[in-house]
Amino acid sequence: MRRTIFFGGLFSLQLLTVSLDAQTRPPERDEKVNLYDEQGKKHGTWVTSTGPQKGEPAFSEFGRFEHGKKLGPWYKITREGELIAIEHFKNDLLDGEVKYYDRGKLYCSGHYHGLNPVQEFDTIVVIHPETYLESYRVVASDKGTVKHGTWKYFDPATGHTLREEEYQVDELVFRKDFGPAPADSAFIKKREMSLPHKKGKKAAAPPGKAVSYTKY
Repeated sequence: MRRTIFFGGLFSLQLLTVSLDAQTRPPERDEKVNLYDEQGKKHGTWVTSTGPQKGEPAFSEFGRFEHGKKLGPWYKITREGELIAIEHFKNDLLDGEVKYYDRGKLYCSGHYHGLNPVQEFDTIVVIHPETYLESYRVVASDKGTVKHGTWKYFDPATGHTLREEEYQVDELVFRKDFGPAPADSAFIKKREMSLPHKKGKKAAAPPGKAVSYTKY
């Protein structure tokens, strides 16, 4: 869906229109952002801007801090308003689903598991790729976060799935390549949608022709 975002407060007012998921709640125009709690830690909704670095374009991001730590969904967008990434955080670490975009179109989605920063070690449930039996893996928490779950890669132009991978605690346990979509797949889809039965129209036999039609 389309959302219009107004970035204000400590920043010059920018009008950015981006395509975001339905659960997105960007800061409102009059909402107070970039605040601190009583201990001087970032708290509440924050909006930041980062200039070009190492060949990467400038971007803005917004999300929530919970007493100094990123929590929940964070969104990155270009200065032109195109979506770059949606990442989920817990305890300031990547945790949960992430999505990455090329010129506003999805090209990768995956899952991270953030490790418990309070303990020296964390325990993660893993599933054997052949027997599907569950077991536990003890991981040093200083790794921060690990790839854990399904990752998919897409052709951003067509949405066609190119590759699917499964990770268990940063270890690749499964991979399937789908290959590129047929070059004319977009044309074929467009042509199929133009057919009468797709538009709810009744197909009729050509004049003078004895043709049997299957009713869709």
